[in-house]
This record gives sequence, structure tokens and C-alpha cells, in this order.
Amino acid sequence: KIVFIPNAADFRMAEPLNGFDSVSFKQKLGLQDKFVITYVGAHGVANHLIQLIDAAEKLRYTNVVFQLIGDGMQKSMLKDEVTKRGLKNVIFVDSVPKTEVFKYIYASDVGTSVLKKVDTFKTIYSNKTFDYMSCKKPVLLLIDGVSRELVEESRCGWYAEPENINEIVKTIKGILNCKNIEEYGENGYNFAKKHFDRNELA
Repeated sequence: KIVFIPNAADFRMAEPLNGFDSVSFKQKLGLQDKFVITYVGAHGVANHLIQLIDAAEKLRYTNVVFQLIGDGMQKSMLKDEVTKRGLKNVIFVDSVPKTEVFKYIYASDVGTSVLKKVDTFKTIYSNKTFDYMSCKKPVLLLIDGVSRELVEESRCGWYAEPENINEIVKTIKGILNCKNIEEYGENGYNFAKKHFDRNELA
């Protein structure tokens, strides 16, 4: 007699911002000409965000910018790496209130969910993936397992093997050439609304 309620999408946060002027907000951030890939969440050992720094280094001559929002024990190390490598395409944003976070997501082109390559993480749904889906943003997923199944079944984004920098870079270059990128965002929103609406599950 067990009912399993998985992680889910909280549309109460995202939907009030449906009319939000994301273009102006992106301009305000000075990113109007950039392809912005946003990560929201902890900057800890489990997240292994150094793989995004490695990818950024290989993409430094493109218009791709990685925007990392949040805090954690590895943030200062990541900042030092970016400075040491002279990268201009990685932006760090300190933790902001949940309502503000959704403004950054809306002003992004893609949201990314990232974890270290560990078998345990194949069993979890990344909560940030649902935030991106609720904002109609495509997902770049660097987590294998059930999260990958979610993204592939909903056709809301792209999977690349975690810590495989060449594959991550190749996948991002493919996204840059994608003609129907907004369709992936719509797919994710519709799928989450149908199967993972937190209100419905509650």
C-alpha cells in the first residue's frame, strides 16, 4: 500500500511571470547577443560544475555564455578556475529569491541540470529540470538514468554524458544549430503540466 509521488513542477512560481519582459531583462544583464545556458542550484561536490567550466573553455569563441546561479562550497574554486583560464563566457550570480530565479530562467535560452557521474544519481529526478520545463525552456541534461528518460520521453531537451566534455561541447554546438529550439521548451511544459504538476500530485 505505497503511493509514490515523484519530484514535480511547481507552476505557481513560473506561471505568474508568463508576461514577463524577458528580452529587456536579458538586455539589462548585458546578454542580449548571447546564447545563455543557465544553471540554478548548489555549487557543491555532487554537482561537479567544473565540467561546465571545461565546456565553456572549449566554447570561448562562440556566443555561448554559462550563467551559474547559486552558492556552495566549490563556488570560490570555480571562480578561481574561470579567472585562471581567462574565460569571459561564465557568469556567476549569487543566490537570489526563488521568484527572482524564474526571471533569469525566462531570460535564458536553455537550462542545464548537472551532477557528478555517479550511479546513485541515475535514480533521481533533478528538481531544476522541472523548473526549466515549467518556464518552457529546453533542457541540457548532464545526468543519466531516470532524469535522462524524462527528458527523452518528453522531447524537452538533450542529454550528454556527464563529465564527457567533448560530448557536452558537441551537444551544445548541435543546439546552436537547432531550428526548432522553442518546440523543445513547449514539449517540456506540456509534458510536465500533464504528468508532473505539483498541485495535481498533491
